[in-house]
Amino acid sequence: MLAKAAVHWSMDGWRTVRDAVTHDTTLGVHVADLSTTRLRRGDRVDFTFYWPEVDRWEGTDFVVCVE
Repeated sequence: MLAKAAVHWSMDGWRTVRDAVTHDTTLGVHVADLSTTRLRRGDRVDFTFYWPEVDRWEGTDFVVCVE
């Protein structure tokens, strides 16, 4: 990401959610670390972004499937 954001994410189909704030890498890119050590093959992470500087949600959900 090129701007500060919050990653709004879930490992159980949005039944519970977590938020992770991005940090600047000083390379012009922002990243967030998600605590996903409990994920196994077949699990998924659903996520979207909130952009605090413009008070806007991304408006789209994304999915990463663990293979």
